[in-house]
Amino acid sequence: MSCAGLVLGGSRGLGFHAARAIASIGCNVAITARGGEGLDRAAEAIRSVFPVEVVALRADHSREGSVERVVSEVLRLWGAIDYVVAAYGNISREPLELHEAEWRDWIEAAALYIASTGELFKSLIRLNPSKATVILISSFSVPEPMSPLVVSDAARAALSRIVRVAARRYPSKLRPILLLVGSFPTPGAMETISRLASKRGVEPEDLWRREVEARSPLGRAGRLEEFERMIVLLLRSPEYLAGASILFDGSSSRIAWP
Repeated sequence: MSCAGLVLGGSRGLGFHAARAIASIGCNVAITARGGEGLDRAAEAIRSVFPVEVVALRADHSREGSVERVVSEVLRLWGAIDYVVAAYGNISREPLELHEAEWRDWIEAAALYIASTGELFKSLIRLNPSKATVILISSFSVPEPMSPLVVSDAARAALSRIVRVAARRYPSKLRPILLLVGSFPTPGAMETISRLASKRGVEPEDLWRREVEARSPLGRAGRLEEFERMIVLLLRSPEYLAGASILFDGSSSRIAWP
C-alpha cells in the first residue's frame, strides 16, 4: 500500500511546495484551500510531475468542522494518513500594527492557527488508524515578533505548546514537528511586502532587500527547492525527532530558539 499525505493550505506558496515534497517520495497527496481555479491548477501541476494521485479538496480551515471533514475524506480515499503538513499563511488583513487590529482579526488568527490545529490533532488521534508525522509551518518571527505581524505571531506562539503536549501525550498516534521558516518568495510573502511597502510609501523591491535579504548573513531569502528538501528531510527523519521546534531561517533572526 502506498503512503498518503495531506497538506492544509496546499494550493500555493509553501503549502504547494510541501505537497510537491510529499509527492516526490511517492505518496498520494490531498491538498486543501478555500477553492477556486488555483486549487485545481495546483493539483494538476503536481500530478503532471509526479506519478501519484493528487486530490483537491475545498475547505476553509478557519471554520469549525472543516479539518475533521477533510481528514475523514482522505481516510475514505486511502485508508490511512502518513504525513500531514499545515501551511495556513497569514490572516487576511495583515500586515497590521497592534493599534490597527480589530476583534475580528484576533478571532480569525485564533481560529486559523490554534483551533484548526487542535481539530487536526483530535481528528488524527480519533480517526486515523496509523501514526502520522505532522509538520506545522510557522514563522521565524514568532520568537522575535515583527510589529506588522503581531496578530499572527501571537496566535502562532501557541503552536509550540500544542506540539509538545501532543508528542508527549499521544506518541502512538502523532509525531508532530513545528517548523519556523524564514522568508521565501511566495505569493503570500510578496503580497504582504507590497501592502507594507504601500503603507510606508516605499518600493516593494527596496523593502524586500532591506527587511528580508539583509536580515540573513547569506544575503538572500530562502529558496523554494530548499524548503522542499527540508520537508522531505523531516518526513524521513527518525521517530525520535518528535515535539521539536526547528528554526529554518538562514540565521535571519538574532536569537536562539527555543
